[in-house]
Amino acid sequence: MSRTVRQLGLASAAVGTATAIAVATASGASAEPVWTLHHSARISTYVAKPGKTVTFTGLQTTKVDLGAYKNNVSAALDLKPGTMKVDLPIIPGKLSVPSVATATMQIEPVGNATGNFDSGKVDVTQRFNVRITKLSPLNIGIISLVPKTCMTSTPASMHLTGRMTGLFDPFTLKGSYSLPSFKNCGLLTSLVTQLTSGGGNTVSATFTPSA
Repeated sequence: MSRTVRQLGLASAAVGTATAIAVATASGASAEPVWTLHHSARISTYVAKPGKTVTFTGLQTTKVDLGAYKNNVSAALDLKPGTMKVDLPIIPGKLSVPSVATATMQIEPVGNATGNFDSGKVDVTQRFNVRITKLSPLNIGIISLVPKTCMTSTPASMHLTGRMTGLFDPFTLKGSYSLPSFKNCGLLTSLVTQLTSGGGNTVSATFTPSA
């Protein structure tokens, strides 16, 4: 190899090394990687007031910044609607007519879930609204007793904790939340609030790695 060719090779290597160092040390760059994890999600929530469980399925994309010790998790959740049978109370707490209607509900996250991942422990908070897109009497799907504007008057907040045993293992987070009053449900706004809103609600969220 000629001296000129060797000099060109050394110069190219030096430029490549300098470029890599500049990128790694540039403002906003992190010395630690950011994991991007994709999961299928199955969210089951027990709504205490009607005594019903609603299940939602969907996808979640999570980013974990390994260079940070706190506030290093940001997760975007996208869920399909879930359904809940609605009972009509005749004498509150004593007598009701079961399954007089079916409520189709949509969880609408307010921003990403954020929190901490440390040594396998996960601790995150998710703010969200609940929208009732349809309330069908006697399971007649083409009829809805509420408009699609029917939703929680303010966002609810859900605190979830759990543990990841491995990057490619399913994991479950659990928590609780209070369901706010509802608004924009037409003539049934007060009834919807009466039947659903309140505390003591629990949630179990299972995430399974996906491609």
